[in-house]
Amino acid sequence: MSAVLRACQLRRSAFRPLCATLVTALLSVSCSTLPREIGNPLAGRLLLEISPNPIIAEHVEGRTYDFPFDIIMRETGGVDVTIDDFTVDITLLGVVTLFSQKFPATEISRRGYPVEIGSGKFLRFSFRKRKEVPNDLVFRSAIARVTAHTTDTNGRRGETKLEVQVRRR
Repeated sequence: MSAVLRACQLRRSAFRPLCATLVTALLSVSCSTLPREIGNPLAGRLLLEISPNPIIAEHVEGRTYDFPFDIIMRETGGVDVTIDDFTVDITLLGVVTLFSQKFPATEISRRGYPVEIGSGKFLRFSFRKRKEVPNDLVFRSAIARVTAHTTDTNGRRGETKLEVQVRRR
């Protein structure tokens, strides 16, 4: 019986190096067939906010109203972005345009605002538009839409949109 045990122990010790070699070979083959991971660089991402939300029109006289509001542009992707332009549209039912104005980067700079937003930073653009409103029914379905176009420091272009309602005081 002891001879059988001794023979088994000899066989185990002889198989150990062979098993270790097989396990190493299998691991190296299986790891070499795994797909390579490619890093995805960060991309600048703009988050838009409008304050107040909804925009509250203030009656001046007759059919004239002031529309005071701020557009807050916040970088949330981890990469600096440059504002190429942004547009403010006021529409009725999202179809009929009551007002539209585009602000290219040159106009933003001319007004004293920077066009670059650092990673994790924000800009606040203040507006006070005075417009005539043809009918008070407009305030039941008026929508303000802001569309911003940006380019991040990696050259990636982006577009961000936000819609809010317009009400009167």
